[in-house]
Amino acid sequence: MFVLFGSYSFLDLFPKPNRIAIVTGGSRGIGAKVVKQLLQCDMEVILACRVISLGENIIHQIRESGVTSGRAKVYKLDNSSLESVKKFAKQIKADYDKIHVLINNAAVMFPTSYKNTEDGYEEQWMINYLSHFLLMSLLLPLLKTGGHPEECSRIVNVTSCAHDLGTINFDYINNFDKKILCRHDSYGQSKLAQTMSTITLQKLFKNKSLNILVYSVHPGIVKTDLFQDTVLAWNKWLMVGWKTADQGATPVIYAAISKDLEKKGGIYISNCKEMAVPSLALEEEVRERLFELSLKQTHLKNFFQYL
Repeated sequence: MFVLFGSYSFLDLFPKPNRIAIVTGGSRGIGAKVVKQLLQCDMEVILACRVISLGENIIHQIRESGVTSGRAKVYKLDNSSLESVKKFAKQIKADYDKIHVLINNAAVMFPTSYKNTEDGYEEQWMINYLSHFLLMSLLLPLLKTGGHPEECSRIVNVTSCAHDLGTINFDYINNFDKKILCRHDSYGQSKLAQTMSTITLQKLFKNKSLNILVYSVHPGIVKTDLFQDTVLAWNKWLMVGWKTADQGATPVIYAAISKDLEKKGGIYISNCKEMAVPSLALEEEVRERLFELSLKQTHLKNFFQYL
């Protein structure tokens, strides 16, 4: 069900030293709060963002707020470019031999005009879904090394309840004709694709006996600048009662560290509770078709080719 308001959840931030996490889109909104809470868990956090200086500024603000635990590094990642994703992954592989948590948070919503990225894909599809699909494949070797039977590595796909209103329009995502799908539908579609790939990947990881858990998480309707290009940006009163960025980060952190979720991957989480996924996400034939198309669009011969 598409829910605007929901009960807020709270989570104890317990120490997780020697754990390494990546947060895409970590320089603003929910992502910045996720970075802060992971640092409060004494983790090493890789903040991946398009503008390095913005990421460094967030780290400075976090330290100024009194958080001294954990270690933080900022890396450049432009989720609108497949080449940038490849460069980021190459640098991470050069600097690290394992990763324990990957949080796919970077997103854009309802841009004011239709735009295709340099790779030829509509930007919401590319930034919200396709770039993260490629990143997960590229970083599988590090996630595999980071996972163990007693404590698996984790991938958290930050999705949205908008997936309830989404569908997978294969004619559109094969051609990206701006006349076929409006920007609102395209956003819901990109988030539905995240939810669907979560289910698909968990099944594949289980079949390959990989100690990697995948979750899709709805952070709630949160007051962030993700809404800056929407009508809500000029109607602030409509945001009364919405979650703060801190509250929106909580279910994301829950999926990343909670012991309650160990061995329970492939699920959709909202308000720190497992929720039902849209009916379309349960259709295996559609999921398989989406998966094969995603491989083609990211130029992957096999999702596991880097293992």
